[in-house]
Amino acid sequence: MRNMIIVIGAVALLAYALGTRTPRVQVKNRESVGHQVVRLWNDPRARKRRRKAANKSAAAAKKRAKKTLHDLRA
Repeated sequence: MRNMIIVIGAVALLAYALGTRTPRVQVKNRESVGHQVVRLWNDPRARKRRRKAANKSAAAAKKRAKKTLHDLRA
């Protein structure tokens, strides 16, 4: 039992040591993140998806409003 505790402790210490030495993703400056966001926003596929989503939500809102109006009249 004592050996098992020592092995678990050694594994935990090793995992901690390796975990603290792993490189983290760092953004060198905020400009690069901003540039990526602008590029993503202007991407033609993203524009198409946004347009489709807007049209779908507008159609659903019209349908819901029409149903609500019909229910109020009834």
